[in-house]
Amino acid sequence: MDRANSPAGPRPKTRRSKNGCYTCRIKKVKCDELRPRCERCVRLRRLCDYEPKMKHNDSSKTLPTWAQRAALTRALALPTRLPEFPSSACSLDLTSADHEAIRYFRTTFARIQHTKNPDYSLFSIIFTLAEDEPMVMHALLALGGNEIEFRRNSNADGIASLTPATGQGRHSKWTPVQHYSAALGLLADVIGAADDGRQLELDPIFAVLYLMLVYEQKYGDGSCSGLSNHLAGAALIVKHRCQKLSDQISKRGWQGTPVLTRTKQLQGQTDEPGLSLFVIRLLVWIALCDSTAATFGLGGQFNSEIKAIMGPNDTSSIPGFEALHRYSNSLYRSMWGGSYPQVELLDDVENRDIFAFLCACMQLRAMIAALASLDVNELRQRIPAIEAAFEQIDKRYGELLEVASNISLSTDSSHRLVANIRAFVPLYHASKLELLRLIRGKGIATSIEIVPKAHISAIIDLAIQADKHQGIEAVIRVAWPLFMVALETNDEVHQRWILSRFQMMSRYSKNLERAHRFLKEVLPLGGVSGERIWVGENPRLLNGEIFVI
Repeated sequence: MDRANSPAGPRPKTRRSKNGCYTCRIKKVKCDELRPRCERCVRLRRLCDYEPKMKHNDSSKTLPTWAQRAALTRALALPTRLPEFPSSACSLDLTSADHEAIRYFRTTFARIQHTKNPDYSLFSIIFTLAEDEPMVMHALLALGGNEIEFRRNSNADGIASLTPATGQGRHSKWTPVQHYSAALGLLADVIGAADDGRQLELDPIFAVLYLMLVYEQKYGDGSCSGLSNHLAGAALIVKHRCQKLSDQISKRGWQGTPVLTRTKQLQGQTDEPGLSLFVIRLLVWIALCDSTAATFGLGGQFNSEIKAIMGPNDTSSIPGFEALHRYSNSLYRSMWGGSYPQVELLDDVENRDIFAFLCACMQLRAMIAALASLDVNELRQRIPAIEAAFEQIDKRYGELLEVASNISLSTDSSHRLVANIRAFVPLYHASKLELLRLIRGKGIATSIEIVPKAHISAIIDLAIQADKHQGIEAVIRVAWPLFMVALETNDEVHQRWILSRFQMMSRYSKNLERAHRFLKEVLPLGGVSGERIWVGENPRLLNGEIFVI
């Protein structure tokens, strides 16, 4: 009998693999179990996840202990308690796309943004805060979701698709842009409600501001208005709500400072808590964003407000920011207490100086950026402060700079200090190139030793080492120094190499993609000019777009 005419019998059950990736198992589809990524995840460009998951008894009516809940959260990368969704009658219903965005934020994104172990990083603390704060969760989902969408929509040449993603599938209720809008609305509501003088809860506010700044720095439009507005808003909050910061740091030790302000409130202490260690460390990170924006003609207010509080009479903002960084050094061990691994503790101590060096270099970068708007006479008056700042860095970190010059290509980056040296030292050399660019041809003498060839060589050497050992994600950390080299070098080989790296970096950020297009526009024939390029104080694309890297 022909099979088509045979009576329909029960269909045999298809046994799903118990060893497949969790992406396929959640969707209840067959997985071919290929590692590290199965064929289905590769084809659909999904995150392929083989990480073991903790099992828990659904029939149990008792909540797991705190330790079990923390372990489950780390394993599943999901919140243990979903925040209330203010515009809905029910709790926030996280979709599979939201889960993927959370996991991406806590792993890949955290690893690209920082060299510290993601499980014990600032991003892990932000996620902990997001479990209780809806606006933080929205901002997190906006950033993580947009990162995934952008990288999926970038083609092999690193050029983003001209058709933006309008959603995450019919099962998704919220797109990254909608999450961003929700976070922005909640932030405005919280700040607006405090207009009567009530105390602002700064932990979630600065967490959201930082996430939005990173979002705009990577994916903002060609006007960079979102980045500029958020920096201005952060500066206003510092001006009106952080005036006692200097007194707190000078009169109180970090031992009495809570990790999160809510921690102290939950313990029933009613005395003035001051700023938490988390907020103080976020002030440092937001200052880095402000310095980056200042180089491209934006921002500057945030660093000015911090300096006005921490050292109004100092010629340089470096000492004040070093005090902020030093005061918040205990953040991570205070957050995790006795469960903080000893290897992490020792790693923190070992890398303190290199991160203090990063803060100093970024403040120097902001100081140099402020020179762009000055006339010749004003420049001459400001140069002594820049000279003093360079001298301060040279004296304190001279040995570190010497070590960086002796690191060879054969030294791998498994030691985090080596990876950080390769990421941060190029900023020092790029700052000298930027200063030279601003004073060139204006008849201004300086005691700062600027040898363009030596600075270009140092940047290229460290970037090549980072590329060899950690790939393009490590090169992203030196994007601005490489951008400066591309403009200052007359070496055709260097220009070609930098252009190729910017093409690859374009897959990670819209602003990096704009920077790549800009370099192709100003370097004739795609980077074979072999000449130094003059582009004015604020680089701008032919279509009028600006960018920040």
